[in-house]
Amino acid sequence: MDCGDITLETLRKFDGSDFMKPLYFAVRSKVYDVTEGRDFYGPGAGYHIFAGKEVSRALAKMSLVDEDCNDKLEDLTKHQLDTLGDWESKFQEKYKVVGKVVPPKELTLSELKQHDGTDPDKPMYLAIRGTIFDVTTGKNFYGPDGVYPFAGRECARAFAMVSTEVDDCNDNLEDMSPAELDSLQDWEGRFYSKYPIVGQIKSDISAAEAERQKPSIASHAA
Repeated sequence: MDCGDITLETLRKFDGSDFMKPLYFAVRSKVYDVTEGRDFYGPGAGYHIFAGKEVSRALAKMSLVDEDCNDKLEDLTKHQLDTLGDWESKFQEKYKVVGKVVPPKELTLSELKQHDGTDPDKPMYLAIRGTIFDVTTGKNFYGPDGVYPFAGRECARAFAMVSTEVDDCNDNLEDMSPAELDSLQDWEGRFYSKYPIVGQIKSDISAAEAERQKPSIASHAA
């Protein structure tokens, strides 16, 4: 099954620890399904350190060090880049490319609202504590006609309260009880397990505007 565009954070979910999911890693942003190579890349195997990661640099350096599991190639030698090319050729012959790694999105709350499920041509998103999930496959639950019609919103408070009210969709958790925060954590665990992470919420206010809104030293002294 193709995964399409995927962030590094979502890629980590496919590290072989969940046997119900395929096993992936990425080389120069191409995501390979290496489930058939579980004996090499699965938990406990010699190359498991590669599972769920972008491993271009590690392959080029023939490294099994976690710090080398990234796409940084600028300082590598020609010999190392040739080594990476050899690995790529082997993977392309043996494993299917199922997607590509893309940078995480940064959306304002206003932009998030555009992904509320009313436009069938757009994926459906919601956010929990600033993390944006693609819940398109859960449209019957989170779409406009779902039990939790939260798509297009930040809904940490609603999940903490186990509320189905859209008015509770915000990130204000200051008055939440320990039990409610535990409930929120349970919801987050389900989402991290089930839905792709596509990015983070950013402020609707630009950095320049935020700077302008800061009280000046003079106003404090007045």
